[in-house]
Amino acid sequence: MKSLALLASCAALAQNVAAQGAYLYTIDRSVISPSTAMVDSELASAIIARRRSLTDERYLGITDDMLLQDLNSYGGSQAPLFADGKTTEAPGKLFIRITNVDLSINDLDASMPDLWIQEPTKDLLTDFKAVPRRQKKDGICEYIVPPSLNTPGAYGVEVIFSYPLEDDLLCLASAEIPQLPIIMSLHGFLPSKPSEVKSKLASLIRILKHFSATEDIESTVLFLPSKLPEPSKKNTHHNHARSAQQTEEETLELPSATAVIDSFTATNASKNFTLPSVIPACFTSKSACENTTNFCSGHGDCYKAHNNCFKCKCGTTIARVNEDGTKKTTQWGGAACERKDVSVPFILFASFGVVMAALIAGAISMLYNMGSQELPSVIGAGVAGPKAGK
Repeated sequence: MKSLALLASCAALAQNVAAQGAYLYTIDRSVISPSTAMVDSELASAIIARRRSLTDERYLGITDDMLLQDLNSYGGSQAPLFADGKTTEAPGKLFIRITNVDLSINDLDASMPDLWIQEPTKDLLTDFKAVPRRQKKDGICEYIVPPSLNTPGAYGVEVIFSYPLEDDLLCLASAEIPQLPIIMSLHGFLPSKPSEVKSKLASLIRILKHFSATEDIESTVLFLPSKLPEPSKKNTHHNHARSAQQTEEETLELPSATAVIDSFTATNASKNFTLPSVIPACFTSKSACENTTNFCSGHGDCYKAHNNCFKCKCGTTIARVNEDGTKKTTQWGGAACERKDVSVPFILFASFGVVMAALIAGAISMLYNMGSQELPSVIGAGVAGPKAGK
């Protein structure tokens, strides 16, 4: 029986290796993967979203520590949580997606992928389109690059190039992008159609590693097979990335690695909700504020403080109603209105204590000064001492 089980597991493994799938290459300075890891379509979508910097209002229902570690390892460089608005230190990014690549992992031995995506779905094909006028929203210049200058009829190859917009500078015109040295160098190694992937893979990965080392360019290469099923309905609400057709209110969010939060549709605060350890000072939308702070912990409302900044405005709740009809209220504070605000009672108590201490000290000082004064001489002027008897 043990021999039969071993043979069955070996056969399943061999079938997996021979099967066609989706493959993801993550080329940057931070991660050098010694082997190919296996992820599902949902985690792969989250990794690509982070690498494309398309994480605004995107939710990911993952709490497993190993999966979160993969997300951090392969997610590329991320902007600081409390950035000062400057994006000049962020790397440039290349996103290459080639469809109809029906190859098994054995066909990629010239350069093994970092991630092998199990059961890839159509959202990996439709998400992550180029976002027009992205410089106004994210401070990023983004372009669709012609996949081949020499093959006008190329198909199945999509290339998107983006870079941070420096201070007081404008994005390049679209006609200038094909003339960039990086893009011109890339075209000599980029497959112009899916059938060229196997022959050009090694040289493509090699030039992308060269870009990473010399030009600080992060590259993401995604190979997708010709047959892709629809995404499961239970994951639809957090499997969509921001595309060019989506508006600001229709975007989804993936929080930073320090806090991954499940999405929910409740209109009130959830009792089984755990706040993240670090809460941003501002949120880009009201929905992001409500979902991250659990509707301000049920003790306030999210409001627009200023442009692109939503935060919690804390209020008061009724703790109890006394027999005489008076009410005892609790004032709330904190970034998510999660703490009782005791500042007013403390200030009143401290002020009363200071005033009383000052009054007592003043009274004691006055009594001491009065006791140390000499009595006036007129008090003893009319008093005669005893006379000696004769």
